[in-house]
This record gives sequence, structure tokens and C-alpha cells, in this order.
Amino acid sequence: MNFMGNWVLQHGSSACQDLPHVTPPSPKPGQLFGVSLGDVCERDSRPPSLLDMLFFINQKGPLTEGIFRKSANMKSCRALKETLNAGDKVTLDCESVLVVASALKDFLGNIPGSVFTSHLHEKWLSITDGENEEEKIAATQRLLAELPRANAALLRYLFGVSHNIQQHSPVNQMTAYNLATCIAPSILCLPNACSAELASDITRKISLVQLLIENCLQIFGEDVASLLGESSTCCDGSEKAADPLTDFGEKQAQPLESKPVRVIVTYKKAQLQNDSEAPRGMGPPSYLSAVLSVTED
Repeated sequence: MNFMGNWVLQHGSSACQDLPHVTPPSPKPGQLFGVSLGDVCERDSRPPSLLDMLFFINQKGPLTEGIFRKSANMKSCRALKETLNAGDKVTLDCESVLVVASALKDFLGNIPGSVFTSHLHEKWLSITDGENEEEKIAATQRLLAELPRANAALLRYLFGVSHNIQQHSPVNQMTAYNLATCIAPSILCLPNACSAELASDITRKISLVQLLIENCLQIFGEDVASLLGESSTCCDGSEKAADPLTDFGEKQAQPLESKPVRVIVTYKKAQLQNDSEAPRGMGPPSYLSAVLSVTED
């Protein structure tokens, strides 16, 4: 078995298992993992924990070597997941960014049907068969318009964060390809998929996610990189965040507070793979104005 096949079998999402389909039980109050995005957004009347995680990773991830790739402390990951799943307020400033990134991947891997939705799965993978970059970008935008509003909005935030991390790949060693290798199994995972299917599709999944990262601004709009505020580009990480609920609902909320962060950067000589420049054949199209609904209790 090749490298990609081995990697996905070892690191694939917990949602990807050779198990018979079981209808998930009704979500508990405050539950975050394993429930639909629509349920998560319908319940939350304040910035959800999901936004807190994305904001935190957007701030610290660009200057963290191996973000989404390095393993995090399992005990800390389990404790954070249990707290988030109970609906309790979490102060992420006390957490390692690697732990938060692991929790986010776990959340993404347990979205029923995946964030890309199971009924569009084959169409998403077929995008990689396109003849040129412009054709692939256009096909991506068409499928985004078919997604539920919550799913499309989450993808917009997720790839905005991924784009910001990739922009600092000389520091964090995470190129678009490396990021795609680490997160594709979590966001393009079908329930009940067998091991052979996971291994055979992993190259196409990685190619699709890499395409989305490299062409993020064309696909999602020029402002996608600043949806969660400016990412940290210096050691104090003191930039203020934009209002994260502006695109997630019609109601306005107070912006999340950004606190000073000290970051120690360790350089290595090698990285997983160098990216080549992606062709930029298209100007910025009109982007998807998807939102998540947020209601008050």
C-alpha cells in the first residue's frame, strides 16, 4: 500500500469506520460532536464553541510548526472534547493550539454525512478530473451553492483559516498540500466507508482540499482571509478579531477578545512538500453569501 493509503488508515477520522449504518440518537442539550450543523446553530444564541476554536487556530496556527499535523496530548484532547460537548464555556487561551486543532478535526470528522454532505460526495471528488483550474473553480462554486447554508458557511471559515496558515508555510512547515493531507480525511469522510475505499480515494480528496486552499480567495471571496480577524504575524498576537457572527447570522454579537500570545517558533530544514504556484486564471467571482442561523433562547 502506498504512503497515502497508509496515512489515511492510521490518521483517518473516527467517523470513518467499517460499521453498519446506525441512526444517531437525538442530540443532548449543548452537544457539539456528532450532531448536524443545523442543530448546533439552532441551539446557540451566542458565539458557538466552533467559532471560538476557529478564531483561536487562526490566531496561533500560522506561527505554530506542524499545526494540524503534530499529535496533541490525548488526555488534554479528551478533556477539551468532553467540556465542549457538555456545552460548558471554555477558555481556550489556557489550551495548546495543537489540542484545539485536534478537537476541531474531531468535530469535523463526526459531522453526519460530512461537511461536504454525503449525497454530493462523488461530485466533489469528480472536480479533480477537470481539465484546467478555471473549470475546477467553477465546479467548486456550483457545488457550494448546493450545500446547506450552515455547511457552506463553515467551509468558508475553515478554508479562510487554512489559507492564512498556508501563507506562513515557511514558518509552520504546512503548505497547502501538507494541510490538505492532514485535514482531507476529516472533512471528506463518508460513514460506513471501508478501508479499501478510504485508501483509493485519498489522493483525490487531498487534491480537492489543496485546490480549495490554493484558490480560496477566488472561490470564497477576497474577504475570506479576514473573517476571523487578522491572523498573528508577530509574537505578541495582539490583533483584534472581526465580529465572527457577521456571516453566521443576522444578529450581531460582541467580537471575541484577542489576548497577547507568546509564540516560540522552531525551524526545521525539511518540510513535507513544497507547493508550486497555482495558476491564477480568474478574477474574484461573487462569493457565496451563506450564513448560519443563530437564535436567542
